[in-house]
Amino acid sequence: MRAAAIRLGIIAGGGSLPIEIARSVTGRGGRVHVLMIEGEADEALRTFPHDTVNWAKLGRAIRILKRNNIDDLIMVGRMSRPSFRTARPDFGFIRSLPRIMRALKAGGDDAVLRGVVQLFETRGLHVRSIGEVAPELLMAEGPLGFHAPLPADDADIAKGMSLVAALGPFDIGQAVVVAGGKVEAIEGAEGTDRMLQRVRDLRVAGDVDVETLRLGVLVKRPKPGQDTRLDLPAIGPETVDGVVAAGLSGIAGMTGAVLAANRFEMVERADRAQVFVAGTSFAAPAPAIPNGPIEPIVFGGKSIPLERARDVDKGVRIMGVLGDFATGSALVIAGGRVIAVGTRESAADVLRRAAPYVHSKRRNAVMFVGPREALDEPLMRAAAAVGISGVIVIFGRGDGAAHKGPVLEVADRFGLFIAGAAADPRVAAF
Repeated sequence: MRAAAIRLGIIAGGGSLPIEIARSVTGRGGRVHVLMIEGEADEALRTFPHDTVNWAKLGRAIRILKRNNIDDLIMVGRMSRPSFRTARPDFGFIRSLPRIMRALKAGGDDAVLRGVVQLFETRGLHVRSIGEVAPELLMAEGPLGFHAPLPADDADIAKGMSLVAALGPFDIGQAVVVAGGKVEAIEGAEGTDRMLQRVRDLRVAGDVDVETLRLGVLVKRPKPGQDTRLDLPAIGPETVDGVVAAGLSGIAGMTGAVLAANRFEMVERADRAQVFVAGTSFAAPAPAIPNGPIEPIVFGGKSIPLERARDVDKGVRIMGVLGDFATGSALVIAGGRVIAVGTRESAADVLRRAAPYVHSKRRNAVMFVGPREALDEPLMRAAAAVGISGVIVIFGRGDGAAHKGPVLEVADRFGLFIAGAAADPRVAAF
């Protein structure tokens, strides 16, 4: 695509990124028309040709783009999870509802995003990536500021890149924190900023002086095979603030695949705090995942529901990958989507973090408990209260079915299934 020839539609959520892209395109001779999402987009976008649209006005949005001879489209910026209660759908949205529902039912953020891309492309629009329309906004190789990673940081970066690659086939977050070779956090549904706050909280609870400590790296990269047109990993000034608050030494992003938003302010904050922000070309290909059958052994009186079988299979395999990286205390999956991944936290803490994302009445979630975590009555009661459908206990070599008695009685009383499984299908647990 030649810059001067670009006629780009920008569906704009919150934050500075839509403005940066609009300025980049117009500064190189292109033309933009901004569709400002109602209640989300920055008012500064009104300096460009624009319309304000409700997220459920799909038909109107497409008509506006076509009327302005726009064939290329990008969706960027922070967008809140929409509520159907406040939606005012038009015919275009209603006509597309079957496709929208199929995407939602597919489970996982990647599946939903692929459905969104297909939705626009069936209307004759070409969804573009930031790399196509504003490549200068992506991370370049090497440090962006004055500070560079040390050899110890390089080792943490390599492990973090490898971990995201290994978890990629399961549609898990694009960010991890690795410190001294140990995995401290994996991004779940809460996003990067809250993950960094979690790292800080855990360190403070462990009497770590985060004001003076500089250990560990935030690593960000796309998942292998990820469609980056709608979900490109990004860092910005707030990311630097979170890294500093957590006592980390810096941020590493994959070269050409991570967005550096509000770059000048981000680098200025990083230099002032003496932390690094660096691009790295270390990609770490995704390892082969064992694909043998997962055969959980049910302990209690309730069987695993058929509609939860795929989540059980997915969760057991994820716990196996986490075990390969010497981490994985607990995991919660709801309707195919990984909600929370525990590294250093207890299973109870992971459950509390997942609670806002679990549909309590529908009981659409499964919890997985690592081999070194205790399964007790309080945890089972809490799982039932949140809306967990059942619990899978992960066993390693030589472990046995030790969870009996009151735990099973509590599970049966609250209608939870409870089962055990080997994290690696090549290893027999019993």
